[in-house]
Amino acid sequence: MESLSSWFGHLRPQEERAEEVAAEEERKRAVIEKLTRAIVSRRLEAPATLFLELNRPLGFIYSQAAFFARPFLSFFLSPADVQAAAEVLDDPKAMDLLLDTIGAMSAQEPAGG
Repeated sequence: MESLSSWFGHLRPQEERAEEVAAEEERKRAVIEKLTRAIVSRRLEAPATLFLELNRPLGFIYSQAAFFARPFLSFFLSPADVQAAAEVLDDPKAMDLLLDTIGAMSAQEPAGG
């Protein structure tokens, strides 16, 4: 359905599209922040970074798998979080932001734990 709305997107006013894009970016940032806090709190920065870097080319496939498994994942996460996480996996810029945020947040954490 998103492809149909983007196809008819030229009919909407530009301000509305800009607000939608800003809201979507804010939602992605919130999910990235949530994921990063979970990773850093469990001290999994290195394995997470390695996994994300090695699987970067498969991000699109993982995002589609997350969309497909959304009904099953909704037992553990909210559907909005699953969708936002799938969008993060699909977007290379968001993946870069996730990796940068993991690095920055792990540098802020005290070494002693």
